[in-house]
Amino acid sequence: MDAAAPCLQPAGAIKPIDRKSVHRICSGQVVLSLGTAVKELVENSLDAGATNIDIKLKDHGAELIEVSDNGGGVEEENFEGLTLKHYTSKMQDFSDLIHVETFGFRGEALSSLCALSDVTIFTCHKSAKVGTRLVFDHNGKITQKTPFPRQQGTTVNIQQLFYTLPVRHKEFQRNIKKEYAKMVQLLQAYCIVSKGVRINCTNQVGQGKKSPVVSTAGSSSLKENIGAVFGQKQLQSLIPFVQLPPNDAVCEEYGLNTTDMPQHLYSITGFISRCDHGVGRSATDRQFFFINQRPCDPARVVKLVNEVYHLYNKHQYPFVVLNICVDSECVDINVTPDKRQILLQEEKLLLAILKTSLMEMFGSDINKLNVNQTLLDVAGNLTKTLPEEREKPQAEMLPDSETENPSGEGKRIMSLARLRESFSLHQMTEGNFRSPKKHATDEKYNFEMLQQHTVLQGQKLIVPQNLNLTAVNETVLIENLEIFRKNGFDFVINENAPVTQRIKLISLPTSKNWTFGPQDIDELIFMLSDCPGVMCRPSRVRQMFASRACRKSVMIGTALNVQEMRKLINHMGEIEHPWNCPHGRPTMRHIVSLDLISPE
Repeated sequence: MDAAAPCLQPAGAIKPIDRKSVHRICSGQVVLSLGTAVKELVENSLDAGATNIDIKLKDHGAELIEVSDNGGGVEEENFEGLTLKHYTSKMQDFSDLIHVETFGFRGEALSSLCALSDVTIFTCHKSAKVGTRLVFDHNGKITQKTPFPRQQGTTVNIQQLFYTLPVRHKEFQRNIKKEYAKMVQLLQAYCIVSKGVRINCTNQVGQGKKSPVVSTAGSSSLKENIGAVFGQKQLQSLIPFVQLPPNDAVCEEYGLNTTDMPQHLYSITGFISRCDHGVGRSATDRQFFFINQRPCDPARVVKLVNEVYHLYNKHQYPFVVLNICVDSECVDINVTPDKRQILLQEEKLLLAILKTSLMEMFGSDINKLNVNQTLLDVAGNLTKTLPEEREKPQAEMLPDSETENPSGEGKRIMSLARLRESFSLHQMTEGNFRSPKKHATDEKYNFEMLQQHTVLQGQKLIVPQNLNLTAVNETVLIENLEIFRKNGFDFVINENAPVTQRIKLISLPTSKNWTFGPQDIDELIFMLSDCPGVMCRPSRVRQMFASRACRKSVMIGTALNVQEMRKLINHMGEIEHPWNCPHGRPTMRHIVSLDLISPE
């Protein structure tokens, strides 16, 4: 027998893994990140009826996470089970899951945190005369129990999260800023949806001062909570969601039978950005979805909302806060460890309601040329014409339709196609093509030409800069290198370097009064991940082009002859969205007299 041949060992007997090992293995699958840890503790506070929650972080949460509340506190008889696996007061058997209304229900979070960190809990039940300090080992067993003065409520102190998993801990500390940013976004969701609860979060780096992260005042209004978290300026860009039943066309798209659809199954409330250009955001960083007040990530709902918004504002994403109320028997919340993936019965009906409602909300406000004060009789004949148009920013034009004005009289909404059919360019004169819109029209065309054809010159950096990109973002950048180079960015790529260190920035775009940096690269990566291969410009480059276009455009008060006016109109027909200048001003004031429009 060959001495070098491998020695095959017989298969070992199948035995159960010891309970301590099972606990450590499973705990790392329950608490996955800083955001998950904070989320679980905040949910416990909310489930305890707290109206005041304070979150204190040290070194962005790497050193300490502490969540204090004024909830009901923990009774002494429940101390032992507080951090044991699958011990909970929120449900007793599987049938309770259908009607569970609390955030937590599995009894895993505190147990898992004990396995991953050092946990100390201070609590005082409303019936107790004095509070108690409890110290736990990694198995969730109490090692110290001492009296401790505190008011009613509970404080959970987590030190050195993940330090029991060396590899995870090292990665966690290395990426702490990214973990922190994701945690803040998660926390914002609870701040928005928790009515009547004051939530305050601070962070302290080293021995420095505590800095505020997010804070709410305990308002009972969803709108006021949004304002507390994101400021009044954000509120000004929002419109309330108005729910409508799905129309026939959308029902057909989703294969719904209008006669068999359940009525009043879903009730949707919330707010969303107006779709005017410049009102939306360059990323999906402010999109919050809730099912029965529970923050979640309903993938198909998120996709639909953004797709509909892009019909009206192609280059931006909406701010979204939507709460979807549905009977608990129609929801499965026990899908993933973090409970953010949720299964819904009649999901197609929900999507149809959302699509119909959003298209009506955006379409009625943006996508129509509204010919005001044009009254029609029952037969559709013009009874009165006043040459006055209401200007609206535009993206795509809808077919002709009729609506009702406040006095109940009909008014005709004319599509752009109808206007073009009825419009003769030779009938345009200097008197009815008003000067204030000449500049906006020319500015829009010049801006689009700069967008399409300008190649920005880059300036070499003295020292190449490491971008610390994830593998996914590296792939996006490499696949779209030519687009980055047209924007003035250049890179050196080392395929043999470790992940996050393979790509280094060697050149930045330059212009007189404009500076650019890695944040513009991050924005481009995000845009290209959604539309790979499509020529994109960072928002700051677009601002620079808008400034250039403004300076080289026809100025207000400049007299134009018919040939020059014809050139402006033709230019508008050459670009995809001619309706607004780069700063949002409409490019049309008066297109045609109503006398030229056939009532047919």
